[in-house]
Amino acid sequence: MKRLKNIYSLVYDTDNLLRSQHNAQRGKQDRNEVKQFNKETTSNLFKLYDMLESESYQASEYRIKIIYEPKERVIMIAPFFPDRIIHHCVINVLGEMWTKIFINNTYACVKGRGIHKCMGDIHRALINDNKGTKYCLKIDIVKFYDNVNHNVLKSIIRYRIADEKMLRLLDKIIDSNHQPKGLPIGNFTSQYLANLYLSYFDHFAKEELKIKYYYRYMDDMVILNDSKETLRYYLDMMGLYLGAELHLEIKHNWQIFPVDARGIDYVGFKQNHFGILLRKGILSRFYKKFNSVARKHDISDMTDIKHLFASEYGWIIKCSEEHSNYIFNKCLNNGRCIKNRAVSGQ
Repeated sequence: MKRLKNIYSLVYDTDNLLRSQHNAQRGKQDRNEVKQFNKETTSNLFKLYDMLESESYQASEYRIKIIYEPKERVIMIAPFFPDRIIHHCVINVLGEMWTKIFINNTYACVKGRGIHKCMGDIHRALINDNKGTKYCLKIDIVKFYDNVNHNVLKSIIRYRIADEKMLRLLDKIIDSNHQPKGLPIGNFTSQYLANLYLSYFDHFAKEELKIKYYYRYMDDMVILNDSKETLRYYLDMMGLYLGAELHLEIKHNWQIFPVDARGIDYVGFKQNHFGILLRKGILSRFYKKFNSVARKHDISDMTDIKHLFASEYGWIIKCSEEHSNYIFNKCLNNGRCIKNRAVSGQ
């Protein structure tokens, strides 16, 4: 592939600046920093143009926030101006090019893919090739975001980009945590850079190891095969590649198991060759939310559920018909969920 040159000016192109500030503040107009920016939008856009054109931009300090979803995560929040707008400027220019590098079976933070497509692709493999999907290897990476090596990431970026100004800007964003490794969880750029970091590993898995059934959602991976021994070989080869090339380590809780004996608990669903169930934790949270809302609103039919729980409804209807009907029937049984029975069999 040809390396891209002379693309840096696209970052501070006026159309890109306008689009980026609009996208960066979408859904956040009530925040004080956004309100302050919008008081002097034109002046601030001039400042953005100047700092990018002159390469004087320096990454700002992050605000640290700890969340629990459900495990503890440290979120690093960059200021809206100039940082988050500049992150959007960069992705508007490079995001599509980077996405073209990704294989079809990586799903996180890729437009048109996501959780439901990942689940659906695995389901089709299970239905169409019962024998070839008898066993599952399930792995993830030790503290993936925290262990992304900056020098390795910069080398990967340089496979496709030869514009020195663009590279200097990307290096500033990558090094903004003042550490030799780690991507800030919370940066718009981080999700693209994280996918890019594993993109050539994906090609290694598909093209060198020739894994037919390989699925990755960020650093969580599922591989299907008809042989435990073959899956163990894949595990060893992937571990060697990750350690040698990317300085990453597979978690020691990796699993190889028969699909029908345990089911594949992945991206919010648990499925095997016979059906798809909603993950216990997600189902329990839905029940809790349903019971809370039912105390305030009369929920008498499916129209009410669709209206009041649109997101959850979208998840439930992806499950096997018997399972989804069971959930809905229990929810409409006097407006209360029977939790223990509804999750039986999971």
